[in-house]
Amino acid sequence: MRTENATAMAIEVPWSDGGWQRVVVYGLGLSGRAAVRLLRARGVAVIAADDRPADELPAGVLEPLIADPEITLLLGPEAAAGPALEALLAAADGVVKSPGIPADRPLLAAARRHRLPVIGEVELAFACLDPKRDVVLAVTGSNGKSTTTAMTAALLVAAGRRAVACGNIGAPLADQVPPPGAGDTEPRVLVVELSSFQLEDVVHFRPRAAALLNLSPDHIDRHGDLERYRAAKAAIFRNQRAGDLAVLNADDPQVAGLAVAGRRRFFSRRRPIGDGCYLEGDRVVEVTPDGGRQELFRPADVAVEGLHNLENAMAAALLARSQAVPAAAIARGLRRFDGLPHRLQRVAERDGVIWYDDSKGTNLGATEASLEGFADGTVHLILGGRAKGTDFAPLVPLVARKAKAVYLIGEAAAAIDRALEAGAPQLQRIAAGTLERAVVEAAARARRGEVVLLSPACASFDQFADFVDRGRTFQRLVAALDEAAAKGGRDGS
Repeated sequence: MRTENATAMAIEVPWSDGGWQRVVVYGLGLSGRAAVRLLRARGVAVIAADDRPADELPAGVLEPLIADPEITLLLGPEAAAGPALEALLAAADGVVKSPGIPADRPLLAAARRHRLPVIGEVELAFACLDPKRDVVLAVTGSNGKSTTTAMTAALLVAAGRRAVACGNIGAPLADQVPPPGAGDTEPRVLVVELSSFQLEDVVHFRPRAAALLNLSPDHIDRHGDLERYRAAKAAIFRNQRAGDLAVLNADDPQVAGLAVAGRRRFFSRRRPIGDGCYLEGDRVVEVTPDGGRQELFRPADVAVEGLHNLENAMAAALLARSQAVPAAAIARGLRRFDGLPHRLQRVAERDGVIWYDDSKGTNLGATEASLEGFADGTVHLILGGRAKGTDFAPLVPLVARKAKAVYLIGEAAAAIDRALEAGAPQLQRIAAGTLERAVVEAAARARRGEVVLLSPACASFDQFADFVDRGRTFQRLVAALDEAAAKGGRDGS
C-alpha cells in the first residue's frame, strides 16, 4: 500500500449530503482507470484498489497511478481485508466499482459497514456530464448491443450530428467527460452501450431514449436466474420520465410487456405495430399513434449480414428518430455502416465455403440469431468455451436444423455434446477440443455452398483472453489455411 497526505478538492455529488473529497475506485480495468482519470481531473483524491497484486496487473496500468501523489494504491490481499482497508474506508466518501466485480466482494461488504455509497463508473460519469450540451441515449440487451450502439451513432453522424458511441463498447463513458474548464459547449449525443453488470450500479442515470433489444439467458452465473437478469436490464429505464423514450422489441415476450414511465416505441420484424417501426414487405415503415406513416429504410440498405442486424437497424433507427434524424439520413447511414469485428464478420471465402467470425456470440441467443440467417443444413458450427450457467438444450432444435456438423471446443464441450446427443443424435459432432483443430476439421469437411461459423454460445476465458482474442485467433487460423494451400501449390510446381 502507498498512502498520500495531500489535501484533496471536493466535488458535489447526488449520492451523499456532502461533497466527495476522497473516493475508492475498486477494479483497475478499463472503466476503473477511466473513473480514476475523471476524479483526478476534478481534484479528488483516489484510493485505487484491485484484488490482483501488482505483478498481475496489465503492463502500463500502475505507472500513472504511482506517479500521482494523490492516488493511494491498495492491491492484492490488502484490498480484501485488514486494518489498511478499514482505515482508508473510514476516510473515504464513496466507492466507484468496476462492473465485473460482484457485489459480495469483501471490500464492498466493508464499504457498506462504513455506510459508503457504492456506484459504478457510468453513474459517476453521468453525474459529471453537462445536460445543456450532452444528450444521452442508451442501449442494452442480451445480444446486438455493440452493433446497435455503433449503428445509432453512425445514423446520427450521417445526419450531421456530433455523436459518440461509448460505454461497454470499449470507450468508457467517463472518458467522454471533458475536464473542467475545457470550454467544449458544442452539443453532442452520447450513445452508451450498457451491460447488465453496469446497470446493477445505476442510481440516477437517466437516458433521454433507451433501447432494450432482446433477452435470453446470459450471465446466470452472476445474476442467479433469468428474472434477476431481466430486472438488471430493465434498470436502463428506471429513472425515465413521461417525456423520455423506451425502444422495445415487440417480437420478444420478455421485452414487449415491460412497464416503463416514458413513451414506448416498438420495432418488429414479424408484425405491424402501432407506434414504432416494422417490416412491411421490402421496406421498414415508421408509424405513430396519430396516423403518421413513412418509409425509414429498406432491408437492402443494411450493409451488415444477418436477420438480427435488421432488428438492430430498426432499434437504431428509432433511437435516431428520437433526435429528429430524417429517414434519408437513416438509410444513408445504414448503407455506410459495415459492422464491428467478431460479430458475424465475413472473414474469408475458400473454394466456395464462406467463413464467419461471430466470436462475440457468447450466449445461446446470440448464436441462435446468427444461425437464423443461414440455409438449413449448410452450417459447420464451432461451439464451446466457458459456460455461463445456462442449459444448452434450448439451442439444440435450431442447431439440428441449420448445422451439417458441429465442432466442440473448450470446457463446455462435454455439456454441449450431451445436449446434442439427447436432442439431435443424428447430427455429426466432432470433439475438436481446440479452436485450431476445429478449423482444420471444418476445412476438411465443408463443401462449396456451405459456411463455417464460429459462434460459440460460450465465454472465451477458458482458452483465450477474451472474445476478441478468440476471434483474432480464428481469423489467423483461417488465413493460415490459405497460406498452407499456397505453399503446397508452390512446393508442387
